[in-house]
Amino acid sequence: MIISTEVHARAGLLGNPSDMYGGRVISFLIRDFSARVRLWESPTLTLKPHPEHDRTEFENLAHLANSVQRHGYYGMQRVLFATCKRFADFARDRGIGLRDAGFTLEYETTIPRQSGLGGSSAMIIAALRALLKFHRVPQSKLSARQLAELALSVETQELGIAAGLQDRVVQSYGGVTYMDFTGGTPKCARLNSALLPRFGLAYLAEDHFGTIESGRVHSQVRYRWEQGDPEVRRTMRELARCAEKGREALRQRDAKALARLMNRNFDLRKRLYGEEALGQHNLELIQIARDHGLASKLPGSSGAALILLDDPQSESTLAEAYAARGYRYQPIKAF
Repeated sequence: MIISTEVHARAGLLGNPSDMYGGRVISFLIRDFSARVRLWESPTLTLKPHPEHDRTEFENLAHLANSVQRHGYYGMQRVLFATCKRFADFARDRGIGLRDAGFTLEYETTIPRQSGLGGSSAMIIAALRALLKFHRVPQSKLSARQLAELALSVETQELGIAAGLQDRVVQSYGGVTYMDFTGGTPKCARLNSALLPRFGLAYLAEDHFGTIESGRVHSQVRYRWEQGDPEVRRTMRELARCAEKGREALRQRDAKALARLMNRNFDLRKRLYGEEALGQHNLELIQIARDHGLASKLPGSSGAALILLDDPQSESTLAEAYAARGYRYQPIKAF
């Protein structure tokens, strides 16, 4: 029997990145992009390299360099290794007996790389769900919140990447999720997806790719936070309020208020991180939307712009503007 699992990309609507600093966020899943895992029993445990993302053979040196630029040095292999290792530790610590059987795991992803859309966390959760099914672990052994925490530990403990619970919570719970991290225990509430307006997504094309991970984007701010920097503390509170006010704006179907909050979310982030840290591409992705009178913000760490759409007729000119600067654009289906 082949076990198949799928986890969708996520977009941070408001509040991010305050989730990493005891704040509040609203996130939703994007139907258009997902990570998929297939797992089946086999004589040995095998993690199959992806023919495109995990190449080890190249036509020439230029081809190798291009592959590294697009996929990084490790593709998804190290993420899957870390996921399996962390799952084994979790089972041992919980006294959960695992099957004495090998398996083969292969993966596919359509989530744009280096776009801040939760591609790594989607893959981790898809792999964890497949492992849980393969080893016949009862659902009662792992709640959605515990699954999110386990997925986060893969990156923070195994790979040493700075990350927060936002991606993992919404990808574990599903749907549109309001998350409050201000207390010791995260509080999560599902929101009606029918309240969401229409969104577009602009993101990097392959020739823009580098190898910077989201953890590196956050590292300096994390250090300042740990040192008690008052600017960082104040800005994270203001970002959290964007999510708090955004929940009410969604309930009231107040598109103008939502637009103001999205713009403020990005402006606060730019003020804190600085233009150099955000990078030219991120600034340009946002500015193109604003030049068309549309609210926009980063849905994750970097590499994409989430755009609040208000006029279907203007979308063609928006798409043309992004294409003219070498970016990709598409309307997205939120759920």
